Amino acid sequence: MLKELLIAFAILGICLVIHVTGMVFLGQQLVQRREKIQQKVSFLYTSLLLITVFSIVILLHVIESCVWAAFYFGYDLFPNFETSLYFSMKSYSTVGYGDVLLSHDWRLLGTIEGIAGVLLCGLSAAFLFAIVSAIFRFRNPPAGQTGRLKVSRNRLQMKRKALKARLTH
Repeated sequence: MLKELLIAFAILGICLVIHVTGMVFLGQQLVQRREKIQQKVSFLYTSLLLITVFSIVILLHVIESCVWAAFYFGYDLFPNFETSLYFSMKSYSTVGYGDVLLSHDWRLLGTIEGIAGVLLCGLSAAFLFAIVSAIFRFRNPPAGQTGRLKVSRNRLQMKRKALKARLTH
């Protein structure tokens, strides 16, 4: 049992690195394009952006399921990769039909994969919520503000006025 748990946590670690790296990279790309996104908050642009982000996040989950499936197939726990991937995606998503099962000695892996899948999907949901919230803030800025650039200009103007006032007194 200890061997199986160590293997499961090693696979979990690999999946965690994949997921966090992918989300940090995606987040950095979005932050770098923030001004462009703020300026193009049309329905079509926002829809395409969200579809792209959702697709990338789903791809990360599929890659992680493939890591688990590769282990299952590599250790001959299932007869082919398709069955390994099917079992992995069932476990990762916590669907768990029960039509394909791991052997008694390896059954803890499916459970740990399910726990990992729930937690990583939760992380993805929080990430997506933050992105959708930011997009709605861009589309509906508070009264008197039209985005980051106007706020920056207003602050700059206020600092200039304060500096002039200090210099004239």
